Amino acid sequence: MLISLGGPENLPVNESLFMRMTDQWENTQVIPGDLLFQKSPVEAVVFRLKKLDTDSGDNRMHFPDELIAGEIRGEQGLTGFSATFRQQGWIILPAELSAMYKNLFLNILAASVGLNHLYTSRAQLLAEAERAALAALLPESEVQKFFGLRLSKFPDSFRSEVANYFNLPFNYVLKRANHLGMVSEQVVEETLNSKPAPRAVPLRRPSSSRAA
Repeated sequence: MLISLGGPENLPVNESLFMRMTDQWENTQVIPGDLLFQKSPVEAVVFRLKKLDTDSGDNRMHFPDELIAGEIRGEQGLTGFSATFRQQGWIILPAELSAMYKNLFLNILAASVGLNHLYTSRAQLLAEAERAALAALLPESEVQKFFGLRLSKFPDSFRSEVANYFNLPFNYVLKRANHLGMVSEQVVEETLNSKPAPRAVPLRRPSSSRAA
């Protein structure tokens, strides 16, 4: 099962690239040459996910013996995906991502490989992989420092401070706070759906009545 990041319009792009890459692998048994990394840092991510899974007693994460992971540059429409193929786990990301999102999405896609055997629904697998990834990236004690007061409003200064502290997008830290029961589902929905208020722009008196 292929897990695609982004919207439904990105799924065909990700699937097409996966088919091309696996066809190349079938024909040559060579890892695609344009991957910018193959092992590290995915091995460190998998190690952390497995350790947290074992420590929690869940023991749900089952990873294939071989992982092919990397970044591709210049692939129009690529948002990132994971899949299993011939007992391999594949994790592919666009190289153009910022470091913040690259780390986040690598963790989510790695978790989706480890949990793949438990789900038949893409949506459920992605949601659970996101939950597992955020648990690995955001320890409860650290999140408690910011969300221990049952806040319901988050000014821009607070969002910026939280994002900079964790080096993760604020909305994902907010989701982790919700998973821990520190923020309600309603607050999360209102925050994610809210749009920044437009800035007031003072009206200027035209310098001439004639059109330019």
